[in-house]
Amino acid sequence: MKSLSVDERLKQLPRRKRLLFHALFLFLSLSPLLMLEVYVRASRPHVDLLVETGRKTGPNPLARNSVIDAFAAYRPRPGLSGNGKTVNSHGFMSTPELAVAKPPGVIRIVFLGGSATAGMGRALADEETWPWQATDLLRVRFPEQQFEFINGAFGGYTSFESYGRLWSRIRFFSPDIIVVYHGWNEMYYFDNVDGITSWRMLSDGSWTFDRSDQPVAVYEPLWIDYLLWPSQTLSHLRLSLSQPLEGELGVSRPLAGDYDHRGPEIWRTNLRLLRETAALLGAELFVAKQATLIAPGLPPEQQARARYDFHGFDHDAHLDAYQAIYQVIDEEIPPERIIDVTPLSGQPEYFHDHVHPTMEGATRIAEIVAGALSEYLRLRPETQSEGLEIGD
Repeated sequence: MKSLSVDERLKQLPRRKRLLFHALFLFLSLSPLLMLEVYVRASRPHVDLLVETGRKTGPNPLARNSVIDAFAAYRPRPGLSGNGKTVNSHGFMSTPELAVAKPPGVIRIVFLGGSATAGMGRALADEETWPWQATDLLRVRFPEQQFEFINGAFGGYTSFESYGRLWSRIRFFSPDIIVVYHGWNEMYYFDNVDGITSWRMLSDGSWTFDRSDQPVAVYEPLWIDYLLWPSQTLSHLRLSLSQPLEGELGVSRPLAGDYDHRGPEIWRTNLRLLRETAALLGAELFVAKQATLIAPGLPPEQQARARYDFHGFDHDAHLDAYQAIYQVIDEEIPPERIIDVTPLSGQPEYFHDHVHPTMEGATRIAEIVAGALSEYLRLRPETQSEGLEIGD
């Protein structure tokens, strides 16, 4: 007698039993996946693909590496490390540990700025950041002098956060020199002057990392996300195979042909506050004209690297906004205290995008900054009285 195949035997079963058999087969097939899904949900933090890809609001991405700061909105999370970057116990990124009380004979330099100064955006290891390199150059040029530095910068910082951090925290570290490197991030409020009294506030007047008022894309959205979203296993797998967006985080929007020209006057007041606070602390203030990829005659393929949509206005408006920022610096800061880094602008090899330096770019910025500070230290009465000479 000819033996029957499994399919033939199934066909001979009553319909009800056939359905039961198929249900049992499906359950046994999916059991490993169901067990994996339970394991992932129990052992991994919950992720929401729609939040991660900017399709709906959720927790502020800054919460991943930041803590709330009462006077500067937020600051790096102490002890954080990764990608060759560290945060010291005082919450300063890419800064060696140092005591609050300045040792005798030490010159302390503070660097203030955003992600281009902190070495974020495209992460640079601690020693690759331009403040670290600039300080090392000073140590070579002044071998008898001790230097310490604080990188008080962080991603997303404007002059608002830098000023808050300076007067509330950094002043207790007794800085001798303060270097300000701002530009790109100032333009965030150039597009929101009418809302400036609510800077770093959510719609209810609070400031928290629990949510964002606007969607923020951390990963590039894909059409398949809607299919993967219900499963935590597939969501984690999708994110593990994807690279986070570089630079600042945000969502695209149409570009205007101009910005609010009241913005540079806010920058002017903030710069004056930094200037007067430095004087009050007995520190010498240097203000750098920030280098940027955005320059006249920049080819379209290079313009595509600049995220103009973060500010909401186009290439020509950015050119004008940068010139307005530089003009305020010229009008408010003595020429000998201005560090012009703009000779690097428009040269693609120095920038990953609109403003974040490559390793080569960071080295060039460090050389320019160290050159300006060396000139000051060479003529500084305290340096002269100590008989220090510049090394080879």
